[in-house]
Amino acid sequence: MWRHFDVTVADVGMILMICGALCVILGVTRRAYAPRVSLLWGILLLLCGGALWLLPQLDLSSQFLTRLSFLSVGATFLAADLVNYFKRRKCTVPCQGAFLDTAVYGRKGTGLQYGAAVFRYQADGVSYDQASLDKRFWLGFLTSPFSKTFKEGDHCTIYLNPNNPRRFAISRRPRLGLFTICAIFLFVAFFRS
Repeated sequence: MWRHFDVTVADVGMILMICGALCVILGVTRRAYAPRVSLLWGILLLLCGGALWLLPQLDLSSQFLTRLSFLSVGATFLAADLVNYFKRRKCTVPCQGAFLDTAVYGRKGTGLQYGAAVFRYQADGVSYDQASLDKRFWLGFLTSPFSKTFKEGDHCTIYLNPNNPRRFAISRRPRLGLFTICAIFLFVAFFRS
């Protein structure tokens, strides 16, 4: 694939560093939807991009570069799910919530969908309609996993973050997300190559 575009590993590293710098700027200026996550992703992209930009100049073997790229991309995917897991771990206060709908990010009905369950609940006398921290991927022609588990109006126990009641988790158990599964495959490829 790289032959057709004439893109080197150093070029990909430079692109990742530019994207990382943009994420850091958006995180620092608080223009991003989630500034801390944007800052973390930006730093991670800067590190991966810098490594990809510097490594070809060290005259290392292509097999080592391939293994290192498997490891760095796998670590990036794993970091995305770990950030979400630690956000969910902060949700410790049980509360009753009513399932409303599934919030879908991106275009509905086509390709790979990404979304979260929306619940209505009350905390400290204030009513909230919020999407959960539990995110899922599914194919667009299938029903969402939240619609399979919950019907509209179903009540269940959710767990609120005591410092920020707008954040809640449906479950506090660790769960293998799509990014974690991709990271596992990349780590296996790293050790097998």
